[in-house]
Amino acid sequence: MNKDLQNALAFYQPAPDGWFSGASRKMEAAGQWIWETIQGDFNDNQTTGQVVTGTIISMIPLVDQICDIRDLVANCRKIKEDSNNTWLWVSLALTLIGIFPILGSLAKGCLKLVFRRISSWCISKANLQNMISAGINDGITQLNKYLDIPAVQQTMHFLKISNAYEFLEKELRAAMKLVNVKQLIKQLDKLTLATENLLDTAKSWGPDSIRQPIDNILQELADLKKMANDGLGKSLGPLNEALEQLANRLHIEGDNSYRAFMGSNYHTHHIKGMNRETDEIELFKRDKPGWVDKDAKDNYPALDELKASYQDDIKKGWPDVSNDSMNRALKGKYDTFDATMNPVEIPPGTKLYRVVDASSSDNNICWMREEEFLKLKSKSDWRRDFAVWKSWNENGEYITYTVPKGEPLKVWEGRAGTQINKTEPAYSLEGGGVQIVLDPTQLKKEFTSPRMATGWGEQDVPSDPISPYTGLPSLTNNWYE
Repeated sequence: MNKDLQNALAFYQPAPDGWFSGASRKMEAAGQWIWETIQGDFNDNQTTGQVVTGTIISMIPLVDQICDIRDLVANCRKIKEDSNNTWLWVSLALTLIGIFPILGSLAKGCLKLVFRRISSWCISKANLQNMISAGINDGITQLNKYLDIPAVQQTMHFLKISNAYEFLEKELRAAMKLVNVKQLIKQLDKLTLATENLLDTAKSWGPDSIRQPIDNILQELADLKKMANDGLGKSLGPLNEALEQLANRLHIEGDNSYRAFMGSNYHTHHIKGMNRETDEIELFKRDKPGWVDKDAKDNYPALDELKASYQDDIKKGWPDVSNDSMNRALKGKYDTFDATMNPVEIPPGTKLYRVVDASSSDNNICWMREEEFLKLKSKSDWRRDFAVWKSWNENGEYITYTVPKGEPLKVWEGRAGTQINKTEPAYSLEGGGVQIVLDPTQLKKEFTSPRMATGWGEQDVPSDPISPYTGLPSLTNNWYE
């Protein structure tokens, strides 16, 4: 067996026992090894991490191609089960975009990682609009972890890439210009040929038991190609929407990678990833902002556990804010309330308000009623009353959501609990503002207003060292979490 192919297969799974036997058995085991590797689980997170690392660092030839072949085979099988499912074709298209020649190996590796997370969220979920957003959010989370790997940082340094998100947005937008059925079919033909060659190798080397299953896959690939024009054609609308959302998110992440560092004698940049909590404490000590209290006062003690009755309400349809929740967006959020937290139904026609910054999502969990918002006259009022640490959120903008006709919106409502700073317990935010926590998957984009400026200014204190985003407000809606 070719040494590169052997190393690439070993990247995914160990060689079978027969590999270490006599020459004929070894060849047969090689065919079995190829066949088993190609059938790898499409949603295997460990494989995703391995593949992207191998792709970007380019240490092991053929690793990324085997990844693409595995994804093609997985997509082919899913489409065979339900060829009318547009999102299965979107998933296939994402695989094909990941091999566009215009993308360099660094961009391919990073974007494939995010594409796979989008696909894994969308192909089996009902609320697809929210699932695209959730998939992008998940993908960006994985990408952020990946970009912290020293070898990846060294690669970016070697390529003189100072802002990975700006680089990826530029690469993605260049690829997006080529997204059409003709180009996707061209990549499908190329990937199918590579898959057929590898399967033919496995078939010629492997045991008789794998030949019929391989023939079945080859036939499924042939059937896929016959349907591809129509299937990929109907995928273009949602595909382009997903790609545009991802490009916008990368743009936001790129903007937020640098924070203006304001001081009397210098103006440099704060790289995202510095300890904002530590910077915040230094701000408290130096500037003594009026919205934070020294010598902590626990005026509205935050909940440290849920009442049994809350669990009953969760079973009745209220958002699951329990620590054991499987809901990623809501897990553990009850501890932002004090004991006044209660299940409430917001009637249709009610307007809710949310304070956001340029990077915040429109459809997130924290909201308030109009009367609470109108009480706020400054950023300091918002931070103090709703116990919002600077390291959590900036602001500058707000949006509204009008509960649509039909069923009332089930939410949790109550006073914001006092927040005691975990790094420096002497500091606290009083809280007491009446807040709302809801399930963002229940929101509908068309009932959300355009963004508006709060008019509260961009800085918490004049010498703000972790200042908000230069140029706020941008007033650009972000619907992604």
